[in-house]
Amino acid sequence: MTKEGLFFISDYRDVTCEPGRDPAYWILKELDKNDKFKVYSTANKVVDSSCFKNIEFLTLGYKGDIQIQKPGYNYRIYKAYKKVKDEVKIIHHCEKFQVGKGYNLIPLLSDLSDNPLIIGPVHFPHIVFENDYLVGTSGINRMFKKFGFRNKKLLNMVFKILFKKTIAKADKVIAPNQQVKKELENYISSKKIEIINYGVDLSLYKKYEYKAEGNNFQILSPSMAIERKGIEYLLEAIYIVKRHFPEVKLYLLSEGYKVADYKKIVKKLNIGENVIFCGRLKQDKYLELLSNCRMMCQPTLSDSYGWTVLDAMCLGVPVVTTEKCGCPDLFENGDIGIRVRPKDSYSLADAILKLFNDFDLCKKLSKDGLRKREDYDYKKIAPKYLKLYEKYI
Repeated sequence: MTKEGLFFISDYRDVTCEPGRDPAYWILKELDKNDKFKVYSTANKVVDSSCFKNIEFLTLGYKGDIQIQKPGYNYRIYKAYKKVKDEVKIIHHCEKFQVGKGYNLIPLLSDLSDNPLIIGPVHFPHIVFENDYLVGTSGINRMFKKFGFRNKKLLNMVFKILFKKTIAKADKVIAPNQQVKKELENYISSKKIEIINYGVDLSLYKKYEYKAEGNNFQILSPSMAIERKGIEYLLEAIYIVKRHFPEVKLYLLSEGYKVADYKKIVKKLNIGENVIFCGRLKQDKYLELLSNCRMMCQPTLSDSYGWTVLDAMCLGVPVVTTEKCGCPDLFENGDIGIRVRPKDSYSLADAILKLFNDFDLCKKLSKDGLRKREDYDYKKIAPKYLKLYEKYI
């Protein structure tokens, strides 16, 4: 039986045989069991590929910060494709691809009239804040980066043109939810768009259960310590909540340049006994701690997708987050928590107090989350991609 060549542009950049959050690892594992395709997958470097028996990894070896928008990294992908293009029937861009910014040199520089092109999952870009962008820079380098940041309008216009040209060449585009699909319909026919959820390794979450009781007033917030995550608004909310529940505890899983600022806020608001700085925890410790908390709180100012909100849903832990969490689909067909305006400490405090005062509501939100998590199991999601590939054989 002749196998069809599949060129897979992977966001599983460092192959280690450790599962990643994004779908590429799970799709590759599903392809590895399939005998219909000869798979050529990009990888920036291969550390351990022993868990893959039938995948040929094409090493890119890109040095420096990897961003799919960077021409150098994109050109490495194009060169890898050129090596195997005569063996390839289907191309799937499964690397990060943002609405209005994503592009790929393969359809822009090649004739793909006989090669179906699949792109996605596509997601919204998050807002980049200047302070986050400049962190770790100084001197002349900082000056140039600041100039580039404040004059990025022209660069964004170029990305927008490349995005339109790339997406127009696609035969199928994957959206993770209805909101992304609706935005993509401004650029391509809805007939070209298919919704496939993001997912998780559900077996990890089934090891734990939501253990909070009515007298549990613990909150977990896993977040990078950067401006975009809005943690200062949560700290101000804890100050308000403390008036009603002096025993409130916030476990802050956070690393980054703003940790020192957070500690100053904690001291100023006199909530040192209520906020525990945990740094970064290993996955099992993180999930165990989360399952023991009354709720998760994610006060983000902008996220492309709320992966930690998905974590909470899969554990049955109620969520307080903002309208900018990037995951409105998780709140459909049964709520899993409360969404509030961003940059609003009072709204955050009101939502936290509502869940502290109504444990029956917490139990309902937990039950809805556990019911919905079955739709986000990668064991169900990854095979959907194979069915899509098979349509083009």
